[in-house]
Amino acid sequence: MGVTDSERGLCRMSRPRLRHHLCPVVHHGDRLFASPYYGILAERSTTVRGCVYTFVAGPRQRVKLEFEHFHLAGSSESCEIEYVDIYSELERVESDLLSASLGGRYCGTVSPHVRISLHRVLVLVFHSRAREVDRQFGFRGRYSFIPDTKYQAGVPLDGEDGCSFLIEASKRKKGAIFSPTYPGTYPKNFHCSYLLKGKAGQRIRLFFRDFDIYFGGEHCPYDSVTIFDGPSTSSPIIKKVCGLQQRTELYTVGPEALIHFNTTNPAKADPRGFVVEYEFSTRFVDVAQLLHGQKGVTHMRGTECDIRVESNRETTHYIYSPKFPDLYPPNTTCTYILDGLQGDQNLEKVILTFEEFAVLSDDDSTVITEPPSLDDITCPVAWVGVATSDATMKATLSSTDESNYESTLCERIPASSPLMGPYVSEGPRMVVQFGTTDKLVTDGLRPNGFKAKVEFKTDFGVTGESIGTSNECLFRFRSPMGFFNSPRYPANYPLDTNCTYFIEGNPGQQILIHFEQFALYVGKEEEDRCKDWLEIYDVFQDGGEERLVLQERYCSDTLPGPTVSAFGAYSMRVVFSSDSKGSGNGFKALYEIRPAAKEDIPTHETKETRGDGAYRCGRRIRASETTPTGYVMSPNYPVKYNKDVHCDWEIIARDGYKILLTMVKMEIEGEVTANKAHCQKAVIRVSGAPRPEYCGTNQNVFTPFVTKNSSVRISFLTSPDKVNGLKGFNMSWTEVREVNEMSECSASNEYMCTYSKLCISSLLRCNGDANCGYQDDTDETHCARKESTTDKTIVIAGVFCGAIFLFICIFFCYLFKSKLERKKKRQRSHGSHHRHRQPYRSQKPVGKSIADSELPSPATSRFVHHDATGILPPITLHTIPDEEQTFYG
Repeated sequence: MGVTDSERGLCRMSRPRLRHHLCPVVHHGDRLFASPYYGILAERSTTVRGCVYTFVAGPRQRVKLEFEHFHLAGSSESCEIEYVDIYSELERVESDLLSASLGGRYCGTVSPHVRISLHRVLVLVFHSRAREVDRQFGFRGRYSFIPDTKYQAGVPLDGEDGCSFLIEASKRKKGAIFSPTYPGTYPKNFHCSYLLKGKAGQRIRLFFRDFDIYFGGEHCPYDSVTIFDGPSTSSPIIKKVCGLQQRTELYTVGPEALIHFNTTNPAKADPRGFVVEYEFSTRFVDVAQLLHGQKGVTHMRGTECDIRVESNRETTHYIYSPKFPDLYPPNTTCTYILDGLQGDQNLEKVILTFEEFAVLSDDDSTVITEPPSLDDITCPVAWVGVATSDATMKATLSSTDESNYESTLCERIPASSPLMGPYVSEGPRMVVQFGTTDKLVTDGLRPNGFKAKVEFKTDFGVTGESIGTSNECLFRFRSPMGFFNSPRYPANYPLDTNCTYFIEGNPGQQILIHFEQFALYVGKEEEDRCKDWLEIYDVFQDGGEERLVLQERYCSDTLPGPTVSAFGAYSMRVVFSSDSKGSGNGFKALYEIRPAAKEDIPTHETKETRGDGAYRCGRRIRASETTPTGYVMSPNYPVKYNKDVHCDWEIIARDGYKILLTMVKMEIEGEVTANKAHCQKAVIRVSGAPRPEYCGTNQNVFTPFVTKNSSVRISFLTSPDKVNGLKGFNMSWTEVREVNEMSECSASNEYMCTYSKLCISSLLRCNGDANCGYQDDTDETHCARKESTTDKTIVIAGVFCGAIFLFICIFFCYLFKSKLERKKKRQRSHGSHHRHRQPYRSQKPVGKSIADSELPSPATSRFVHHDATGILPPITLHTIPDEEQTFYG
């Protein structure tokens, strides 16, 4: 059926070639089309099973279909009963539908998206295999003929496939590029190209006003739009996009760009295509002027003025505002991403310092002479934001989140102001953002904008004061308390690294160090066990010169216990070294600078709690002829020890003698094995011992040993943090003399140990303690006739306890007997008032009958059965006031 000439289009119907059913008229003057049995039209024919709808637009027009209602039998997954086929890429009415590209097949309730023909012709074919017509099914829509002017983006290029255009700035500075059938579903297996050419000095801005391209994956392997920063496919790619894009904005570096639109034949989908606005202009920021030809400073392709500054290891660079030192442009946002090195061997921080700053945001702005609080600075017109943390950088770089900065700056700032920096990043990256609105403020002075120096320094991740060059790991700590750690902790420390930590107090102070974590590289070979190490030194000042005394070296198999500086040393030095074989998480140690003790080792027994909460104890013990042995015990033993305990004992033997130490009992939190020692919370240290530190619950790890000289120092320390608090330890000491011959230990007051060859006091013979050393108990053998004090104590205690038990038993028996006698006495007293006795005796044989046929009482019956003589005992007779009866057996 035709339309008027003013409509410049034609809509006609025909029967499908494979069917011979007649189609009723479905075209209306209000440009509606519908299925043959939709609504009142179904009354005209209920036997039609197929229709072909052909829409032909006029010259320079396209056909547009929009469905208002769609409900056919079947489902979108299986179109077998009824369906609609759409052909929107036909060039002629006479085209063979069997060989034409099918735009889509639809059924069920999923309506086709808006359809716009690629040329002038669009054909819709309706198929039905339903045996009966159900009037609830059908479809209805509207058609129209629209101009195709907006699809002609520019001058068509000869020899192309009809979808390639040249867009020149000389003919149009602004415009829009529409995908071939926007907003209808775009064709499958299709290609379009758009070449944009501007003038010298111009840049091109592309803004995606609407973008809906089938998303097949992150790298857009199916349908995609690719933007090249130049005139050919060999130019750098700005971006390759697909899926849904919201208000994406891209810029070219030069005056030319090439856009390729490619489609495939993906899974069923109806994406609508895109609308891309373009603009040629010289007002966009000049990228070359912004870079200043610096190495490591690059433009981020696709942006107007975003800059990335990359470190080349300990390098220095400069960043500038657009057009510096002239006035910056309006409506401009530039982001500067400053990236230091980050890797297994390199980690840097960013240091930003402004050298010139005049970003005006107030009409009445003046030079800032005193820096206000950063929280009080408001910059509504123009600003510079500095983001140093991960959270603020993420918000600044996000296209959806509102920018957030640690510092926001504006106005003209003098060079002496602290607001000029330096600003230090928390990690290897910093983000700086410069922004202006459409309103610019100027004070008539120069320069305008900003110039800033960017320095990349090695970041060891240590909080102390750096006292070396930028690539030296030297740090000083002077605050009353704090912490220090291995480089980059808790990440793995770098290889081939040496760090020194200076912990400095004042005279009259001492330093406490305890470790929170300690995990150095563990090599597979035994020789690699101590390739990475940590050493702790006491620093003494002798006449203005330093003297370092090593406390201990710790390797991978250790978790050091708490330690304090030596008496008289108010500074400590910790040295960490790693080699090139492997790395670990490293360590974190906490320190406190405290008042020093009055004595190195208390002369007399000391137990005190100081003002800082530390518990101090210990004493100096001197062995003698009458005191050849003794014990050293932790505070409160065997009760739990507390946190922040520091105890020192010194045992001094007589000349020519040494000290034998033996662990009697040890319950200290931690663990010591043959391969490791983890004494983080509490530790025992003994000078000259086979091991530097002892803890745990296995006292066998402490092998009895003899000191090398006549004195020994024993220290016990617990962490100032929370401790579990076990029972502690008990250690025995014995004054001994090492001899080779029996004749050297033959005095009457001496005893020669058989195996250890130690000469001890004869007072220790058979005293109940093994005083001869490791695996030698000969001083306690053959002691059966001689009772020890311990045995006597046990016997006395047993006898005493038995006597107490016997006394308690006798006492309770007496109470029971007294109670029983009182009870009998009360019963006799009660009977004398209420009854009288009558003599009763019977000597009749057992089993004889009872007078008056009366049965014996229960008491009598009991004696009948159990009395061997058969004689019944007398029975008490009851007296009743009104009636008196006598019973005989």
